[in-house]
Amino acid sequence: MSNTSAASRASASPATTALRVEQALRLLPVVEDLAPLRGCVVSLSSSRSPEAWRAVEPNRTVGKRSLDSTALRARIPQVLNRVMGRMAYLYDAAVDALESEQSGNLSQAVRALMRAGEFEEGDVRYMSAQAWYRQALDLAEQLRDRQPEMEALCHIGRLEATRGYLDAGARAFQRSLALAEAESDGEHAAGACKGLGDVLFAQSQWSGAEAWFARGLQYAESNRALAGPLSLALGQTAHRRGEYSAAAARLQRALDTFEALGDTAGFVRTLLARGLMEAAQGKTAEVLATYRAALNRLEEIALDSVLELTVRLRLAELYLDLGRLPDADDELRRAEDAAVEHQQHRWLARVYLMIGKLRGRQGDENGFVFFEQAIELCRSGEPALRLEADVYREYARFRMTMGDDDEARAYLERARELLEPFGDEAAREKIDQELQRLSS
Repeated sequence: MSNTSAASRASASPATTALRVEQALRLLPVVEDLAPLRGCVVSLSSSRSPEAWRAVEPNRTVGKRSLDSTALRARIPQVLNRVMGRMAYLYDAAVDALESEQSGNLSQAVRALMRAGEFEEGDVRYMSAQAWYRQALDLAEQLRDRQPEMEALCHIGRLEATRGYLDAGARAFQRSLALAEAESDGEHAAGACKGLGDVLFAQSQWSGAEAWFARGLQYAESNRALAGPLSLALGQTAHRRGEYSAAAARLQRALDTFEALGDTAGFVRTLLARGLMEAAQGKTAEVLATYRAALNRLEEIALDSVLELTVRLRLAELYLDLGRLPDADDELRRAEDAAVEHQQHRWLARVYLMIGKLRGRQGDENGFVFFEQAIELCRSGEPALRLEADVYREYARFRMTMGDDDEARAYLERARELLEPFGDEAAREKIDQELQRLSS
């Protein structure tokens, strides 16, 4: 009797099936307390080799990957340790600020607050970083020593520019530069000039960007740690202006500087800039060699997932431009695995944008799933409106390739709408031009 009942219960029990990532994420509320666990869900999802992806499931995104909930439970202590580590770091910075103020060292209190902001910025918690930086600036403005205020303003400027608020970033850098020049502080003046040049570079204003970078280099001439990034920026600007000889010389100067400093990350970023310039000149073999050299140099330093993803996406883009679509697909799947493993969700959105672009080249109308997944990633956690606008622009091109001009127009208009809060007229003008071409 009991054996029959047991057998009946066993047959009535549902078969265990693989849990998809998208199912797991739908079950978990999008609240800050669960953000680390949601990230772990994605990072634990199973993967395959690029060849298997292409042969069996070419249009599968991370949402369709499988997840073992038992493995997730086993990872909970690690997730909690990470959460506690973050809180310990922030609390330590906060208490350092309090102790510094109590001892009368307000400059040190400002720097403790900025340290917390840098930590949050590094983990893409921009709203939190902004709160720490603003608190630091409020305190710094009360001091006779102007250096903390210059530093706080440059932190705010960089953060605002990263978030896409270019005008707000420029205003912060301008205030920092005015203070630095009034105090004859060349180091902070150079940093502010670099920030102002970066803003104009992002707006494709090459002449203005070059002027700020050159001005910054004058202040940084005796500081190699500052001169390296400014030489790199000048090389990139010269490339955009079509001045390849000048660009090559400036990039070589940057490479020499980073090499002397032992700054491998800076060296790799300069190789990427050189690769772009070589690609613009049609030097295919040189570009491939440069990007592969960049990947090799990454092995010399501690894990830098963002830099690795930057190199892999650049290499995939080159393969795409060369028409080597299977190679581009393989590289993008490697980038996808790296973004998943290291919980770089915004970079994962960029990867899917590129795979969607690739599917458009292949004439595969099912490539829309990658754009949809990218949009979903942009909206998860802290919104990434600028990146979402980029996704919609590329999605519009995909729809045009598929002959759906009406949907393409809707996506371009959505991209323009997303850019509205940023006040970036240059970016919106480009979309207007695309809309005009579409209408004609």
